[in-house]
Amino acid sequence: MRDTINKWIDFFRDKVRSLKEIQALLKELGKDETREMIAFVLMEGLRFLKTCRIRKAKGSIYFSIEDPATMGQVLEGVALVYPFIQDKITLVPEFGDSYYYGDICLEGKIRLIHLLILLIRLLRNRAFRRLVLKGGKHGK
Repeated sequence: MRDTINKWIDFFRDKVRSLKEIQALLKELGKDETREMIAFVLMEGLRFLKTCRIRKAKGSIYFSIEDPATMGQVLEGVALVYPFIQDKITLVPEFGDSYYYGDICLEGKIRLIHLLILLIRLLRNRAFRRLVLKGGKHGK
């Protein structure tokens, strides 16, 4: 009986810890500096994709997330790019488990100099350097 109670107590402690981590992450994402950094990384990534000139793409991606709310947010993000990739890449979302895998084949003209330019632009951003090189706020 005591073992069962201890298991339930440990279960609830883990859930409370994960909720606190989620709250801390949401608080961090709500800051203006973080939003600006995410927008900067997305713009630089799009610029890099333009210079790569990807001509052919094919493949499939299978992904699953246990939490339906998180899966909804992921599908919202995928919906933004899906009109561009719908004929080329198959996306298969599944509920219940937590995994992702897939196979993608891209053909285009990717030059090393463009990758170096992307890295230099990203590393010139102070917020990005702070996040990547120092491991973020908690040093993880």
